[in-house]
Amino acid sequence: EGEEKHMPDQALVLHKEPPLAWIVFNRPERRNAVSLEMWQALPDLVAEVAQDSSLRVLIVRGGGEESFISGADISQFGQARSSKETMGVYNRATGSALRSLEQLEKPVVAMIHGFCRGGGCSVALMCDLRVCADDASFGIPAARLGIAYAIETGVERLVHVVGAANAAEILMTARTYAAEEAHQMGLVNRVLPKAELESFTRDYAAKMADNAPLSVAAHKFFVRESTKTANLRDAEKIKALSAACSESEDYREGVRAFMEKRRPQFQGK
Repeated sequence: EGEEKHMPDQALVLHKEPPLAWIVFNRPERRNAVSLEMWQALPDLVAEVAQDSSLRVLIVRGGGEESFISGADISQFGQARSSKETMGVYNRATGSALRSLEQLEKPVVAMIHGFCRGGGCSVALMCDLRVCADDASFGIPAARLGIAYAIETGVERLVHVVGAANAAEILMTARTYAAEEAHQMGLVNRVLPKAELESFTRDYAAKMADNAPLSVAAHKFFVRESTKTANLRDAEKIKALSAACSESEDYREGVRAFMEKRRPQFQGK
């Protein structure tokens, strides 16, 4: 059994089960709607996953049976979005939370069941991979609330994941999509029967955790950088990550294991 770290009210929980880490959005009575305090707490939990070398893959999920994340907690919008100042605080908190997932060097998998709406879609999009149950439903209702999604923490990733035409439809119609439609658009990588979602995701993440961490981190970064135009890419970092892989002990171990027809034992060095 692993150890847990959580907010005082347990609305956001980090559960360590090496090599896997789980972050649970845990307000099932509110369909895991994300409060300002939860957005503010997320970066520290992600930083803890980053610092713990026994953790190789992060899985993000919702608590309870009904929902991944139903969105930002709209009941707070009266206060949290009532003035330019409070709006600024709220948007900065959301931006930092989403960027923390995007910038974690380890792979992040969203395990989605039930409602995945609005801010829940933003969280899922910042993950590298999305697997969902057949009861999952997706939608971004911003246009029904009179708000516009930020480009840098929502729209850009959506366009990269599903393409411009699908992104336009999702944002302009504000409609809800079933799991199979989401899969056809490329919004999710896999759809599974709900009863199999957790065991599949655990196995999926464990296989990634078996791979060479430096190689996985390099590929995560390269995939992200490849969505930028060439002149905006971090050429130095790309070169450094490539070199680190080819000079690593893990590379030598990978080749040895291949020749000896055995499973490699990677150390992340």
